[in-house]
Amino acid sequence: MNTDNMSFAGEESYRLESVKKQFSSVFGNTADLAVVSVDVGHYKGLLCYLTTMTNTDFIIEHVLKELTLSEHKEPVSMDETFHLLETVHYAALKHETLVDLDKVMDKIVLGNAAIFIDGFPKVLVLEVRTLNSRSIDEPTTQNVVRGPKEGFTESADTNMSLIRRRFNNVKLRFEKFELGYMTHTAVYMTYLDGEVEEHILKQVREKLNGSQIDSLFDSGRIEEMLHSKGKGIQLFPTVYSGERPDAICSCLIDKRIAIIVDGSPFVLVVPALFTDFFKSPEDEYQWVVIGTFSRVLRYFAFILSLIVPALYIAVTSYHQELVPTILLTSIAAQREGIPFPASIEILLMEITFEILREAGTRMPRLVGPTISIVGALVLGEAAVQAGVVSNINVIVVSLTAISGFVAPIYTFGSKVRFFRFGMIILASIIGLYGLVLGCAFLMVQITRIESFGVPYLSLFSRWDKRRVT
Repeated sequence: MNTDNMSFAGEESYRLESVKKQFSSVFGNTADLAVVSVDVGHYKGLLCYLTTMTNTDFIIEHVLKELTLSEHKEPVSMDETFHLLETVHYAALKHETLVDLDKVMDKIVLGNAAIFIDGFPKVLVLEVRTLNSRSIDEPTTQNVVRGPKEGFTESADTNMSLIRRRFNNVKLRFEKFELGYMTHTAVYMTYLDGEVEEHILKQVREKLNGSQIDSLFDSGRIEEMLHSKGKGIQLFPTVYSGERPDAICSCLIDKRIAIIVDGSPFVLVVPALFTDFFKSPEDEYQWVVIGTFSRVLRYFAFILSLIVPALYIAVTSYHQELVPTILLTSIAAQREGIPFPASIEILLMEITFEILREAGTRMPRLVGPTISIVGALVLGEAAVQAGVVSNINVIVVSLTAISGFVAPIYTFGSKVRFFRFGMIILASIIGLYGLVLGCAFLMVQITRIESFGVPYLSLFSRWDKRRVT
């Protein structure tokens, strides 16, 4: 960048014409750049900002009106003028003083306004970012009957406010990082000072500071980066994601670290344990017996969604002696005339259901649920009537699909869908032996997983070695 009449170390003063040329060179002919000539007290100056990142009314009311220094009739020096701007006129606004023009331009891109004074080496940068964001609505993936209805939005400031409102505690900390060398996305590490293990804080800082990604638009982009590389294969997520402030605050109390990404309504939490993905915030808002029963029911549904199709294939294809005679006769009667073996039949129905699920997700909101329901009913009924699949097959696949939706965290349920196909293939090859082998492999690998040094199968999220010993 050409720096005529300017020094990034502050030895020389900024000249307004040179500043205009530099902005024109760097920003080109972008329509949202405002470079306004203003009077700063008794001196000539420039006000630079992006109209798409600020509110024009706010700029006029709180920035331009204060530049005139109207209450100071007598001329004052440039140093005194700059000092008055900092300490009196813009004291209520978050601001900083810079001398490096590159850094000033980076701040303007983030939604700040810069004030230049002709012949002065310093630049006053004001934080005036006022963007329209989605209002606080009910969460879309973690619904509860009883409990708060607030959900995170795409604004990091709003999300931090939702957390801060629930913590009247001076220990709450927000550490800021910038990720993505193209987007410079703000990322905030949130934790309770003195509660989180230092080695976990250090690991998270190193992962965030060591990020080499080019762009960041959602927290899912850094979720894989935060996955702990433990001894076992990462079969299940080791990073919890949620859009409920009460759930994230509960994790903070449990000595966790939350990661807030500007532009994403999903907040990440580390370390994450296996039990976290079966908890619902509603469990804490009702009778403990009911909450415990609901959580046990989720574990049972997880097991059903994982093994029911494989178990059906194993017992009907290889181990018919395990099935009661009356039930076996009923199944045989339903399968009479079906052209495919049980394994192919199950795979066809599972793939069909996955296609319907994906189509329902991508369709417009108004027609998606209708098409999904009608498609499932019509296809299922037509397939049975045509003799392609049996009624018992439809029951097995439906029970499996419903059980897969019980997990409160959607990303965890998607992992189960992947493993279910593996179980089906193993059961199709060697029957119950394959199913047992698949379950044993999963258990061995899960017991070897660690999330930032914490065993993945820890029974209690509030781990404390002193308490255990």
